[in-house]
Amino acid sequence: MSRARRAAQRGFTLIELMISLLIASLLVILILSVFSRLSFAYREQQHLGTLQKTLAAARQVMEHDAKQAGYAMAQGFRIAADGADAGAVKHSPLVVVNSASGPDEVGFYYADASAQAVVTTSGPATTLSVDDATGFAANDLVVLSTADLTTATNPVSPTTDAKLTTFDACVVQIQQVSATSVTFAQNGSWGRANNDHCINALANTTMMYKFVAHYWRIDPAREDEGVLQLAENGNLIASDGWKDQAYGFTDIQVATYFYDGDGTDTLDPDDDGARDWVSDGAQDTLTAPIPIANSFTAPLVVTMSLVARTQRDVEGIYTAATPELVGTPGDLDHNMIGDHASVPLPSTSDPRLAGKRIYRFITFQADLRNLGIGR
Repeated sequence: MSRARRAAQRGFTLIELMISLLIASLLVILILSVFSRLSFAYREQQHLGTLQKTLAAARQVMEHDAKQAGYAMAQGFRIAADGADAGAVKHSPLVVVNSASGPDEVGFYYADASAQAVVTTSGPATTLSVDDATGFAANDLVVLSTADLTTATNPVSPTTDAKLTTFDACVVQIQQVSATSVTFAQNGSWGRANNDHCINALANTTMMYKFVAHYWRIDPAREDEGVLQLAENGNLIASDGWKDQAYGFTDIQVATYFYDGDGTDTLDPDDDGARDWVSDGAQDTLTAPIPIANSFTAPLVVTMSLVARTQRDVEGIYTAATPELVGTPGDLDHNMIGDHASVPLPSTSDPRLAGKRIYRFITFQADLRNLGIGR
């Protein structure tokens, strides 16, 4: 056999095999690296997608509440737990509890027009006849709203402006209901004897609606989880239960545009001395319960900002700082955003902001003047 033929039949040398294995290993490492990066990017996009959906869902529900606040109870409402007569109080359709170092809390109160009935008899609110009680059931909280159609005024504007209908509203709880008659509880947190916290109903004027009382907060006991909670009875009584709605929320910021009529204006962007944006603790005072004989400082517009973050630490680039949720620095009484300055991340001193996460925020605004609260 010739030397050339023997050379053509021989196999790979050990060095050639080692080189081949090295090249194959490098290719495998490269493929795994690309796959790992693609998998990482996919997981990050999943986290961001979930975050965006959570923010959008929370915004949709809370914005709906904000846009309805004050419907059929623009001048406030009464509840039995606060008593009756001259010593009683009434509640604002918008309640803000501001925090200078944490999330704000906010409550919205309104009549739900999807279930309504016309009261057809006058007199005390213990048992009333209605045109049709369909949609109401025992234990429902309802609002009896009586519009003043004869002396309607504009409570916040000169006499040359359009007049607004005013309402007297109280919340009661249904004890029994038939097709055309409703009896209300006369004890407990939502009822009094003869329901004397309500004014007398007026036939064919007083309306009965389901009562919506939504109070939103981030659970202060679980700051690291960022639990967005809802009290469906509006946090109006101490026994209210909280329902978890979503996770990962780190901040709620509220600013409110009020008609205060004091004629002063500092850095308020609209240069209107009678109407001012308020974003600090003054909102607490302006939306707190007041004596029945008094009038609320009318809330005209509310702006809300919601901040949420991914549920786990990210492997890549994380958010460097929380959003700047403050208007003009040093002028927290007159801006339409909030009162929380940006915080570098991660913040080891704040459990809500610990870890390398991605943050997103959303801001929306609701105009309350369409429901007759004020101009």
